[in-house]
This record gives sequence, structure tokens and C-alpha cells, in this order.
Amino acid sequence: MALLGALGVEEIEFSLNGSGDSGDTTLEHVRYADGHEDNRIPDIAIGFHPRGEAYTLENYLENLASDLPEGDWVNNEGGYGEVFIRPTADEDERFECNMTFRDEYEDEDEFDEDLEDAEAEEDAR
Repeated sequence: MALLGALGVEEIEFSLNGSGDSGDTTLEHVRYADGHEDNRIPDIAIGFHPRGEAYTLENYLENLASDLPEGDWVNNEGGYGEVFIRPTADEDERFECNMTFRDEYEDEDEFDEDLEDAEAEEDAR
């Protein structure tokens, strides 16, 4: 967070969308303290993988954003939403997750109710 603050980053927004054992983490914007926005994270190496390749700030932040939601947004029916990272905010306001989790049973129950209604209408004819 100190590095992002030093770069003048005020807010980063990612959108998350997942289901069926996979998910996408997409960068929406990077907002700087001077007011301008960008659609990419500064390309800065912050470490190295055991394989010897550079680990970038972008990799780190994408992984952080995908791990922040409290819930499984990737598996089964999954979920979707936004994650905000605000490096210069107070600690309790630094990360914000606005997620909606899909419920497979809710959809099945609605389908069963619609099927029962259709069968009842046909029986009434």
C-alpha cells in the first residue's frame, strides 16, 4: 500500500465475475490523487517467482482483489461485484467489496414453482 501511495494512487477498482469453477478479475480504473484516471496499473516488478520470472504490482493487486471477498464468487453458481482498493484511506476503509453471490437453489426453486403452476393450469383445462 505504501508503494501505491507513493505513486499517487488513490483508488483502484476491479470487477469480479465468476461461476462454474472459474472467475475473471478485471481492472476497471486506477484513480490518482491529482484526479486523472488510467485503465492500467503501473508496470513495476515487486519480486520474483521461484521460477525466476518477475512478480509485478499488477499480479499482486489482481490476486489481492480476487481474494478479498468473503464468499465463494468463483465455484458453482459463483458471484459478481466490485472490489475497491484505497491505499491512502484509513485502515478500516482501505478495502471495500460489493459482491452478489448467486444461489443455485433459489433458481431451481423458482423453476420448480413455475413447472408446478404450468402443470396445474394444464390439469384445469
